[in-house]
Amino acid sequence: MEERNQTETWHRSLQAVLDALNQTLHGPPLCPSARAARPGRDDNAFLYILFVMTLFAATVGSLILGYTRSRKVEKRSDPYHVYIKNRVSMI
Repeated sequence: MEERNQTETWHRSLQAVLDALNQTLHGPPLCPSARAARPGRDDNAFLYILFVMTLFAATVGSLILGYTRSRKVEKRSDPYHVYIKNRVSMI
């Protein structure tokens, strides 16, 4: 009795699985696409996404600018800075 190589059996089963996957990937689609029924419905979807991203960028940018400007105002009205400014003007 000859013993069969275990690698050969494993290779055959793996090849069968790969062949089945290739048939499903490159074969006809399993279900008809819904896009074919309504052409042109989502043609401008990228414009909507671009518009929302622009609004988000403007909102975040205004928040960042508002925060940094408010920090500068706080630094100007800091008592230490006022003291240094007055002290330098006295000299």
